[in-house]
Amino acid sequence: MRERGAAVISALIIVAIVAALSASLFQRQTASTRRVENELARAQARAMLAGGIDWARLVLRDHGRREPTTRGDQVWATPVLETRIERPGDDRVAVFSGRIQDEQGKYNLYNLAANGVPQPGQEQVLRRLLNTLQLPDALAARLVDIMAAAQPPAPPADALRGRPEAGPGPRAPLPRGVDEIAALLALDPPARNELRRTMTVLPVATPVNVNTAPAEVIAALVPGLSLSQARSMAGERDRGNWFNNAGDFANRLAGAGIKTAPPAVATSSGWFLASGTVAYERARISMQALVRSAPPAAPDTIWTRKTP
Repeated sequence: MRERGAAVISALIIVAIVAALSASLFQRQTASTRRVENELARAQARAMLAGGIDWARLVLRDHGRREPTTRGDQVWATPVLETRIERPGDDRVAVFSGRIQDEQGKYNLYNLAANGVPQPGQEQVLRRLLNTLQLPDALAARLVDIMAAAQPPAPPADALRGRPEAGPGPRAPLPRGVDEIAALLALDPPARNELRRTMTVLPVATPVNVNTAPAEVIAALVPGLSLSQARSMAGERDRGNWFNNAGDFANRLAGAGIKTAPPAVATSSGWFLASGTVAYERARISMQALVRSAPPAAPDTIWTRKTP
């Protein structure tokens, strides 16, 4: 009797162990299947985002061919919000959101140095901008150092005379946008947001497009121009009185009583930041791309990066 009872108990134990193993294997198989499905969904989302970058390039190509100036009321500046993407025969739906920003409407930190040599005049522009944004003035010297280190020095004299000679390269890589700089400097979120709104990092020196620049950037460009005056100019501009060219900007400065020489500015742009997000099943992927537009050539994608 005892042997029979022991056998029953042993059988129950074995059944319990088998059931536990089966459940564990099933859970592992389910988790593995879900991981594969999630990775497939992320791959599909990345492919859709690549299509979103192509959309941005097409919009910018059309803009460059049609418009002599770059303004905030044009097609490129219209964001795409929560657009459903459906494919025939597939009941799964992706949702895409994206926008294009004019990076030349911001202060280009690359201007702070030339061939790795700091430019005092540009540093003064940056200091005025930091002061207007109520950010620490000490950031200016650190930003100058970062930009100077990221630029290759001027070619040696022999190279200029036609003798090819490889010169030293930059001491550090050029940051991909102000987010990398903000992370490097450990800035808090409010300071990062101000940098994103008013500053950029492009691979070449560029003038600011005053048709899309925030009032703080315009005030920083022009010594003696107050923030309230810059806001008045920007408000008039955004109500439809856009700047036709640099001379038009200079005339309005003179009309505001500014007697200093006007800075070199632009009213069109060649550098844009395309941002997009795709939500597909359980995947949500965001990406940014720096795009250069130089008509009549097709726009080029300089770099892309995933964003949080």
